[in-house]
Amino acid sequence: MQPSRPRPDLLIVLARTDEHGLAQLAGHICYRNDPTADGGSRDAEPGAVLTPSFEPPDGIHDRYADLYVRGSVDTGGVTDDGSCWGWGHEYRPRTVDLPRAQSMVAFLRRLERQLAALDTQFGAPATFADYVARFATALGISRYAVRSTKRLVDGTRWHWLDTDDMRRWVRHHEPPEPTPWP
Repeated sequence: MQPSRPRPDLLIVLARTDEHGLAQLAGHICYRNDPTADGGSRDAEPGAVLTPSFEPPDGIHDRYADLYVRGSVDTGGVTDDGSCWGWGHEYRPRTVDLPRAQSMVAFLRRLERQLAALDTQFGAPATFADYVARFATALGISRYAVRSTKRLVDGTRWHWLDTDDMRRWVRHHEPPEPTPWP
């Protein structure tokens, strides 16, 4: 299987949610806007983090619209070490018509083949952070981001992460009650 080509325009935006007694770590695929590139938005600022949409269905980012990687956080003693469990990746769209469903199935099959090839090469991922890194590699993604509640030094509200930083973020958020992220 050929590796995915690097996609410097794509990133995974990470977040932790705690609702209804459950906690979940999730990452959804976004892209950095380049108004001069094919698929870039002229309405958004250069470098803005945008969520892909399926309109038009033949756009360069449409296959990433509503695509997530997620793991449940052990808040109730499901695992011995308090780590994430139930890892997976999935689409979470609001609506799906036939062209979108066909596109999603084709892309998920390709992604599954990429992940299986990585598992054959490196073995099964041992942690959720390993799984997220594997998912990103299969998609050609090497950047991650976490939204900040306040404006940062670079003028954005984003903490930019590499793979090592993503691993630290996951470890930080796996405990049932994490401390605030910097």
